[in-house]
Amino acid sequence: MCTTDAKEIMEHGAQSQLINDPHVKRVWDLINGDSLFKMSVDDLASLRQSLRRESLQYFARHNPYYAELFERLDIDPAKATLHDVAKLAIPSDMLRGEGQKKFLIRDLEEGGETFSSSGTTGKDPVRVYRSPIDLAIMLKANTDLFEYVYGDLLKEGEGVALFMAAPELRYKLSFVAFVHLTLEKKGIELLYGMDLENKDQAGTPWQKLVPNKENLLKFLKSKKEPKLFFTAPAGVHLMCQKFDEMGYGKKLAYKMASGAPPVRLGKGGVIVTGGGSKGFADLPEYPRLVSNAQKHFIAQNRNGGEGSTPFMDVLGMTETLTALIDRHGVMDKMPHPLSEAFILDPLTFEPLEGEGKEGVLGIFNPFTTSWLEVFYPGDIMSWHSSERYYGKEFVYKRRLSVKEGWDLQRACGGTLEEMMTKGQ
Repeated sequence: MCTTDAKEIMEHGAQSQLINDPHVKRVWDLINGDSLFKMSVDDLASLRQSLRRESLQYFARHNPYYAELFERLDIDPAKATLHDVAKLAIPSDMLRGEGQKKFLIRDLEEGGETFSSSGTTGKDPVRVYRSPIDLAIMLKANTDLFEYVYGDLLKEGEGVALFMAAPELRYKLSFVAFVHLTLEKKGIELLYGMDLENKDQAGTPWQKLVPNKENLLKFLKSKKEPKLFFTAPAGVHLMCQKFDEMGYGKKLAYKMASGAPPVRLGKGGVIVTGGGSKGFADLPEYPRLVSNAQKHFIAQNRNGGEGSTPFMDVLGMTETLTALIDRHGVMDKMPHPLSEAFILDPLTFEPLEGEGKEGVLGIFNPFTTSWLEVFYPGDIMSWHSSERYYGKEFVYKRRLSVKEGWDLQRACGGTLEEMMTKGQ
């Protein structure tokens, strides 16, 4: 039976039998501590190197598949380098259907949840199981990363959030689950801006989405602050487009009914998009999308001062326990302090050294306990130096094309954009 309550998820994580393993105990203590975002770049790099080696040793102990794999690839877990990790990275395609099964540890704990991608390509969707302790780590790690990029703590019980998704997707998409659980843990009201109609009929959920006008109006008229608006970039674009196309009379009537436009997000208000500007043919480039939206959405800083409405973008994949998050104009995409994000040469799939070089994003999360989470989702990115905790910030460029040999469907962000096109 799935655990659905945020408080219960954290409790079940703390009660996991896997915490008796020294690697998992160390991971749990680090994730639940308060030092990671305060550490120096060098100390964090050293810590990730240590965790990388401990993680490989952990999986060799818990699944013979890994011990045999390391031996076959001539990898000594106790001395593993980033180049060794790159050898172990798998394409997301390998996780379609029951693909994750062989990668799971033998003493896997039940009672977790399975998340999947959209399945819109006609292939089996990517499916990833998260055990109870992995769900707890997912919740805590993503919340901490979100608050760092947001620039403030989410205050207990303050504000209201609107997510342009249907509540049923909380049990399907990991991005929706993370947002739902984080806000639930913080006691912040969450409204879903979409409903699923004809649930029992054939077809994907995204083909059955319709706007929930009651929740949309409730969010727009609410006096609570901050207002947090979660959507695909397409959702912001379509809403702004609607405002732009309104005549004076219709705009006045809409404003009398809802208080918008403009949409007032209040002190600390923010727009959070999922997945960058991919997967939607007519979508403007992200900077132009933001600039246009800032004409229709107004926010203040925590002190009440006026400024441009902040935008955050989340690059979250079904396959990864933690996202990469940016704040537009402030910082580019940041991984969690313990996550190893690296750039691979698209021809050799060897790690690329050097700032500014474009390549395939690879991700290794040594804090995931159910399977060795090292993969490449098919995104082209680059990095530049940063004075922040990671020493690097990552810049999204594009998806690998089919011509380049990549046929993967989009991850959660692209799925959200499909939802927006169906729900208008």
